[in-house]
Amino acid sequence: MYRTKNCGELTIKNVKETVELSGWIQKIRNLGGMLFIDLRDEFGVTQIVIHDQKMQEEAKELNTESCIHIVRKSCGKK
Repeated sequence: MYRTKNCGELTIKNVKETVELSGWIQKIRNLGGMLFIDLRDEFGVTQIVIHDQKMQEEAKELNTESCIHIVRKSCGKK
């Protein structure tokens, strides 16, 4: 399977859980030290935050409407 959760399905219960998401990029925002991607599928939207400089460089190749698959640990605010 290409996803363990749908976009918009993650909650505080999923913090520190490894999840797979698939969808298309709705919006990309670059704030210098962080890159934000709004990932959309037919169920909702999830915001992806990229801190890692190497991954930010790779993400520069992406455009809105690009389809991506991501596997990462979910994080949340306290």
